[in-house]
Amino acid sequence: MSDFKERVEALVAEIPKGRVMTYGQIAALAGNARAARIVGGIAHFGNPDLPWQRVVNKSGGLANGYPGGKSGHKQVLEAEGIAVDENYRVDVERLLWRPKQQDSKNPSSILQPPTSKLPLVVIVGPTASGKSALAIELAKKFGGEIIAADSWTVRREVNIGTAKPSQEEQSQVKHHLLDIVNPCDDFTAAVFKDLALEAIEDIGSRGKLPIMVGGTGLYVDGVLFDYGFLPEGDREARQELNALSLKELLRRIESKGLDTDGIDTQNKRRLIRLLETGGAKPTRHDIRSNTLILGVKLPHEMLRKRITARVDAMIEAGLEPEVRELSKKYGWECEALKGIGYQEWREYFCDNQSLADTKMRIVKDTLQLAKRQNTWFKRNKSIHWIHDPSSGVDIVTTFLNKTPA
Repeated sequence: MSDFKERVEALVAEIPKGRVMTYGQIAALAGNARAARIVGGIAHFGNPDLPWQRVVNKSGGLANGYPGGKSGHKQVLEAEGIAVDENYRVDVERLLWRPKQQDSKNPSSILQPPTSKLPLVVIVGPTASGKSALAIELAKKFGGEIIAADSWTVRREVNIGTAKPSQEEQSQVKHHLLDIVNPCDDFTAAVFKDLALEAIEDIGSRGKLPIMVGGTGLYVDGVLFDYGFLPEGDREARQELNALSLKELLRRIESKGLDTDGIDTQNKRRLIRLLETGGAKPTRHDIRSNTLILGVKLPHEMLRKRITARVDAMIEAGLEPEVRELSKKYGWECEALKGIGYQEWREYFCDNQSLADTKMRIVKDTLQLAKRQNTWFKRNKSIHWIHDPSSGVDIVTTFLNKTPA
């Protein structure tokens, strides 16, 4: 325990002004990913001269136990130039500090987290294939909790168009990593990986089965293959790139001789990231042990019908007013409104497109997304593809029976 405490305090001592770390992140780097609560105890009773104000929970929430409560915590952070919102949260995605691994001979060495032995079930596949319903069924059957690996449902306020699990579904099974960033904030696969690993350890430490489900391939693979993500780009340079059109970005990419293979060339964020990294790829390790990956695969015509029916249901549930309100509140350059189910309404609101054409565009764009998702996941030969989601129960049963106690 004393060694763990020393490592925790060494980490906290190094957090620079204007940045934060999370309890779970510190616990993992100190050598025990399940010990986030212990880190909280060290914060209360450890060295008071350390900058504990720079430690927050995985959602960026402030500590009730900080001197003066959350208000006191907020006051100290704001004095350091860190913005805190009305819900006493900081922008953990933007402010998260990731210390570099140090020489193990150094007394203040920062250790990398050990490979997790916890069982993990992962469900992937194209949008509207029934992944979420299967995840909920498995969670109920096996006492699990769900980690959403979706680059859109992480955002608050975008609910209908992202097919975010309903409040009823969330009340049946606990979900993680939903509604964790504001609609217009940046969010990266690197941050998702950190938060997902924290959630996996948290769920497993309570005797529950972690079930990660989603169609964002980079999020899923970042966890499965322990990606070493590249550093974030310079913010001023990114603003300059963000002012360019898609055609201008593509011309710049072509002039630099960068390869766009596997990149959605209609996705501005992906093109900017390609320019920032110069085409460099994240490091990739062997696939995570003790992991079952289920892939839901439906015939094309069945998937098309499901997508069409889901778009109809979204419109019936109030997608149009949801998009109208968000576009007025944030403007069309807001990141959340660049997603499928949202961007297609812009011409409709300008009276340049009928409702029927808007619906048709959403269906078309969703089908194209499903095609890209299938292309991404078919590269992973460890995926156990199923055509009938109900067969997932038997496969998970077999997997868990083989898992060491």
